[in-house]
Amino acid sequence: MSLLGRDQQSLIKSRADVRTIGDEEKPSYPAMLAASGLCTLIALAPLPFASMDMRIIAVWVLLLSGVLLLTVPQEISSRDLAFLCGFAAISLSWVFVVSEQLSETSLLSRRLAAPIWGQTSAVLGEQLSGSISVALNQPFFSAGSQIACLLSMLCGYLVGRNRHTARLLLVSFLGSTLAYAIYGLIAHSFWPDYLLWHRKYNYLGSLTATFINPNVAACYFGAATIGWVLVFAAMGGDRPSEPPLPWREWVRSRLHTFSPLRTLGLLACFAMLSTTMLTGSRAGSVLALLCLAGALGTYFRRGLQKRGLLWIFPIAAMLLIVGVISILAPMVNRRFGVQGFFDSGRWQAYASTMEIIRDFPWLGSGLGTFRWVFPEYRSGDIASYGVWDQAHNSTLEAAAEMGIPFALFLGIGWLVSLVVLVRGMLGRNRDAILPTAAFWIGLLAILHSQVDFPLQVPGFALAICPILGMGMAQSFSSRANALTHPFNRS
Repeated sequence: MSLLGRDQQSLIKSRADVRTIGDEEKPSYPAMLAASGLCTLIALAPLPFASMDMRIIAVWVLLLSGVLLLTVPQEISSRDLAFLCGFAAISLSWVFVVSEQLSETSLLSRRLAAPIWGQTSAVLGEQLSGSISVALNQPFFSAGSQIACLLSMLCGYLVGRNRHTARLLLVSFLGSTLAYAIYGLIAHSFWPDYLLWHRKYNYLGSLTATFINPNVAACYFGAATIGWVLVFAAMGGDRPSEPPLPWREWVRSRLHTFSPLRTLGLLACFAMLSTTMLTGSRAGSVLALLCLAGALGTYFRRGLQKRGLLWIFPIAAMLLIVGVISILAPMVNRRFGVQGFFDSGRWQAYASTMEIIRDFPWLGSGLGTFRWVFPEYRSGDIASYGVWDQAHNSTLEAAAEMGIPFALFLGIGWLVSLVVLVRGMLGRNRDAILPTAAFWIGLLAILHSQVDFPLQVPGFALAICPILGMGMAQSFSSRANALTHPFNRS
């Protein structure tokens, strides 16, 4: 994988049945087949209208199930077992909540049944067997996307334990995002009124590519911008741990080593950044630039520290962010001037969602029922136009639909994932770009989900979650376990 650099290291002695490529072990055929399936998911999930259709989600669940079955025969270490226990704990808690929301006979479902069932029984004069969910069986129809997201992260971890396939996952993500960015730029220039082959009636001035909402598109292309810029930085040949060159020699080396491949990499970075800005998303654009600055500062932290520029970098980054938004994002500037940092009614919507959480604190109102519950709690201070089918805060919506305990448990899971990625980002020298890219992409997705809903869109989440799983797997060096790596079997 020349895009991510090539380490020149001594070959590790291994068993006779282990085949090697350079200094890394070649994955077995089932492992490569699993990696190919996961790369297909990463590349195609955003294409069919962000995979919002339940039939498409069912296809992805079947594909991920096949990938998971291909990775099951592989050996696992004690560290892998700890991660698998974490995934299992979150999965079992999710299954418990959803099963209780669907049940009509369990003790909890009878005691915590939604009040609407009693009110309806009183109106009809007939006793109805209600459920915790305010919409009967709605959790069943909304479960597919969450199952797919959890499976994709789990498969990303299992497949990404091997260096070769981990880099393949990242390259697949970056290559597919570049293709979508090129399509988005062309479509925005020539067919701005169409989303693929359907005519669109909203967000006519915003670039959305294959996504319906420009905010989700901004987060997707912003995540890709982070990955592409880190890859371009790694193309320089020098490593962050090496002593810095004098400025004159550093500039001369960059000019002499500039190749057609690096030129294409620079053009890809510019295309991704331009696509992000043209979405017109305020939060998506600003958060993407902040995370991009953080990724670069982290990657070059040792060089900046040795040059005495570490404290200047945040100031320079803020000035560059303001300049980029001023030059490349005129729509974002205009929206800041007219609407400020938040849309009217956003805070009132959050307050209304908190009222839902207050009335359904333990097991929520039912997975996928926010759009049915919110009208009853909708504040009068919110403008009468528009339909709020999302809370624009994934944490609050999870607490409203699944209850406070599960939302806290899920938040702890995300926090642990970020801590693991930080450990790999700051602790690894070889392949440090993998956990670094995964951390800042994951942080962007989590932060943006606090003011919008990108992680609730399957086309975005199914492309990002495997990268996060891969980053966690690559947060630990595989050299110590080189002879017992799970992909050693041919």
